[in-house]
Amino acid sequence: MNAYPEAQTSGNQWRQPMPTFMLDQPLRPTQVLEGRKHGNAIFEDLEKQLVAYTAEHEAVLKELRAHFVMPTDSSVTTFLLEHRAIPQILLESAPHLKLCFGSETIFALRAPIDESGSRTLYAVAVWPGKAQDARNALDKFDDVWWLMHSRRASVYLTFTYELV
Repeated sequence: MNAYPEAQTSGNQWRQPMPTFMLDQPLRPTQVLEGRKHGNAIFEDLEKQLVAYTAEHEAVLKELRAHFVMPTDSSVTTFLLEHRAIPQILLESAPHLKLCFGSETIFALRAPIDESGSRTLYAVAVWPGKAQDARNALDKFDDVWWLMHSRRASVYLTFTYELV
């Protein structure tokens, strides 16, 4: 005994007749050229947007280098290119980092790849003092600024310190 009905359909009508008025009328050459002009305009606009975005990204990287030491390899710049919100968050965090860690502290950016193959950006305070002082400064930064803004960075940005 078969539990399914003999004719099963998805409810879609796969074969619908093509309207004959489209088959009877050839395309005019002007219609083809107008379509090409419109298509090229779209690509020209995309190219302009890409050039503008690249220039803007380079300006942001230049500004970031004023606050953070970046490695010579492309790991951090690639990461910042792939995560567009992170550069702005870093720029906003810089004065708060200086306030909590001190104006003489050096901050570095690192983007290592972990064992699962994903990348996280680390903003590292290079700390020459005691570990407890670095923890206190990081706790102050968390309370003053980072906890209120951490959602914007999702899980891609971590603020930490390194003892030297």
